[in-house]
Amino acid sequence: MRFLLGYSSKPFILALVICVTYTFSYLLKTMYVSLFHNHVKVKGNPLFQDLVIAGLNRVFEDIKYDNDREKEINQTDDNFWGIPPELQLYSNRTVTKRRTQIQINIKRKYFLRDFRVDDVNCLELINRTREEVKRAKSIKRARLKDADYIEMTKNCPTFIKDRGYIMHYLTKEEESFPIAYSILMYQNVEQFERLLRAIYRPQNIYCIHVDFKSRETIHNAVSGIASCFDNVFLLRTRVSVKLGGMSVLEPDLKCMNELWSRSKTWKYFINLTGQEFPLRTNYELVKILKAYNGSNDVAATIQKDTERCDKPRAVAPPHGIHVTRGFVHVAVNRDFVDFTLHDERAQHILTWMNRSCYVPDEAYFSTLNHNPHFGVKGSFKGHPETSRNRRKPYIARFKNVVESEVYGWKCHGREINGLCVFGTADVRMLSVRKELFAHRFHLDYQPVAYECMEELIYNRTRDEFMGTLAFNASFYSTLGFVLGQG
Repeated sequence: MRFLLGYSSKPFILALVICVTYTFSYLLKTMYVSLFHNHVKVKGNPLFQDLVIAGLNRVFEDIKYDNDREKEINQTDDNFWGIPPELQLYSNRTVTKRRTQIQINIKRKYFLRDFRVDDVNCLELINRTREEVKRAKSIKRARLKDADYIEMTKNCPTFIKDRGYIMHYLTKEEESFPIAYSILMYQNVEQFERLLRAIYRPQNIYCIHVDFKSRETIHNAVSGIASCFDNVFLLRTRVSVKLGGMSVLEPDLKCMNELWSRSKTWKYFINLTGQEFPLRTNYELVKILKAYNGSNDVAATIQKDTERCDKPRAVAPPHGIHVTRGFVHVAVNRDFVDFTLHDERAQHILTWMNRSCYVPDEAYFSTLNHNPHFGVKGSFKGHPETSRNRRKPYIARFKNVVESEVYGWKCHGREINGLCVFGTADVRMLSVRKELFAHRFHLDYQPVAYECMEELIYNRTRDEFMGTLAFNASFYSTLGFVLGQG
């Protein structure tokens, strides 16, 4: 028998045993469940029967967990997007060129060691190992307080060094392609600061808005952080933001205006909240935005749009526009910002939406981008409906709107108002998403998810800088809103 099967057959025998075991378990479970559910009396110890059923349920829970994991991976990998091998994002490579002294110095200053999360194996979370996910969920972390930041930022050089900010542009390509950001925040200074650290580069520029309702210690702490950087500033005017109103849009418009006035070199504008985190390194963001070739990344739907702009006494939309709505969060070129701020038609539309639309923040940027007769650079000239595939996706942000056909995925964290707050079991999905940023995280809920994303982005930044990891942005140049721009 051993001669016929050979030693190489051991994996086959093991697989056969497993298959037979699962088949027997399934038949046994079916028998017991059938008997129990049909109220047939079964002789024997009831406790033993319960244990058998519990054990079989655990077996099938494990099988379902593995199946769900594989299904989720398949839905978010390159096959789902229809990406051919030549357009895959990452590839390892061997460094053949001798490193310059500047590269050596930067490595010594910023990338001397791997970033590793304490007490957790993030690679195991990415692989969604059941035991590691379960263990990571229970981990709690001590949080920095507002007063800690107020004290730390009294010595800016020490703060910048101790908190691990990268104060170099890293590559010439990144230096020549600065990005403008607005960040709207109202609570949790530490989460805001860690977001800023993840996206900070000296060539970029950052506008911060602290909600008027935020306590004064939050404003003071954020003000201290901003004072440590020449390219980070706070809006002087603070808005009391209320969901569903113009106040959601107002801080972004004010930041746009300040960013426009303060710098003439940035290429794209991205608006964030303090509860988000990047899925791409700064180098990758630059590569992607260049692949956009001037197009704007803005979500849109025309379904039920009139229901959002039919307030009492509402008048007809101005300038022959077709109203679309999407998300307020965008990635748009500098000319789009110029049009938004300075074109009279854009101002007329803003005034009309404020009077006529129930949720103007969802409609304003989306409508400006999907009415190509305005001639805005990068606007979309095709059918505006955002899709789940490459026809016209929304890449600026990954928002898991659980019940949505377009934006909904399985949520392994917790759901608040229909939106997924990411947890540790979501790290696998986040690690392979194609979007630029993910929304949303709460540091007081399964904080390891946030920490593992920090580890991933930091180590990718290092590997790309050192030349051991190559990033290919060609996929993004094939997206529908890039090919169909006006």
